[in-house]
Amino acid sequence: MMTRGRLAISTALVGLVVQLAAPGTAIAGPLPGCSDQGWLGVWAATPSDASRGTDDFDRYDMSMNPQSVVRDETIRAILTPTFGGTTARVRLSNRFGTVPVTFAQAAIARRASGPALVPDTTAPLTFAGDRSVTVAPGRDVLSDPVAFAVQAFESLAVSLHVAGDVGKPTEHYVARQTSYLTPEGTGDHTTDVDGDAFTQHTTSRPFVSGVEVLAPLSDSAVATLGDSITDGYQAQPAGAPEALEGIDADGRWPDDLARRLADADRPLSVVNLGIAGNRVLQDATLGGNPDVQGAALIRRLDADLLTQSGVTTVIWLEGINDLTMSPISTVEQLTGGYRDVIDRLHSHGLRVLLGTLTPAGGSSTASPANEATRQAVNSWIRSESPADGVVDFDAAVRDPADPSRINPAYDGSDHLHFNLAGYQAMANAVPLELLIDRACS
Repeated sequence: MMTRGRLAISTALVGLVVQLAAPGTAIAGPLPGCSDQGWLGVWAATPSDASRGTDDFDRYDMSMNPQSVVRDETIRAILTPTFGGTTARVRLSNRFGTVPVTFAQAAIARRASGPALVPDTTAPLTFAGDRSVTVAPGRDVLSDPVAFAVQAFESLAVSLHVAGDVGKPTEHYVARQTSYLTPEGTGDHTTDVDGDAFTQHTTSRPFVSGVEVLAPLSDSAVATLGDSITDGYQAQPAGAPEALEGIDADGRWPDDLARRLADADRPLSVVNLGIAGNRVLQDATLGGNPDVQGAALIRRLDADLLTQSGVTTVIWLEGINDLTMSPISTVEQLTGGYRDVIDRLHSHGLRVLLGTLTPAGGSSTASPANEATRQAVNSWIRSESPADGVVDFDAAVRDPADPSRINPAYDGSDHLHFNLAGYQAMANAVPLELLIDRACS
């Protein structure tokens, strides 16, 4: 049996959320047929903050992007879906905004290169039938369905004309993918094909937080929960700013997992709900800002995961920040948090695979005490966790000569994050047989 819940938005109810019966729960009534259609998440970027603004969007060449706020301009967000369909809708977020945001025009198109679009592919987006929508602070909105061919792993461009002065935009801070902006005060360029007006770029992603397609109910989504490792962060040797390698490569381990699933002809999309710096139990802070790295997982679970359509399996890798950032969590506190979250996910009928924590030896946060705690947590995950399965990321990437450290072939240089080969090794460690498809008759 399926139940449907509402996504709170500022205008009208435009989206439905699919939830499944809890494991072991008796199913009442007939299951829907596999040919029936339902919404399926095919791409996501969880909102993390609005603290940095566009003055810090581009952390590898900040001179290209001197803005600090968004004022009467157009944003062209580039994204790569992990599954296809012929009818789509787009999720926008003003979750961290302090004023209402009016999207005066919005459109989706196939991306050619840079900010340029493939000609004759632009489709306008509407919201409850209107071309314009105003989203209140703290709210998300879903567009109306639009006939638009989404192809797996083919880049899309979502263009948004933001009217007025909205201050610092809600964003996903570590996008690892270049998006584009016009200068302030330049107005609506949502339908521009050549992209010449988009003279600035960003490696954060403002406003756009999800894409869904209509798909047969036999198709499902895998949601990946986590921190910077799931977010695909790659660091310079000193740890910051982010490294150029991997920008625009779609080389996060969830991306690699999606390609494995496609190669295996599995009807599963992947939505990435990782946030760099995120923690399980405590809100992370960066530079004194409490909301730059998202709310604690225990607080963001409903907004970030339970609004995703078509999810059947959750892969969760998180906890290294809880063990190394102040206030530091104990083994008992962290594993208690794992139990609580897994119980909540099970109550929504979701299958949960819990990942072992990867090595951090040699990093700026490494210590013998931290390593002993990590090993104790991993022992609990492997032997005592109530999850439905384990993904042993630790075993896949550790150095055989020193298990406290990342294998040098996979080390992204800061001894905490990974290079592209390391993220591929993590994706390869996921047992595909533990991922389930959506039930239908």
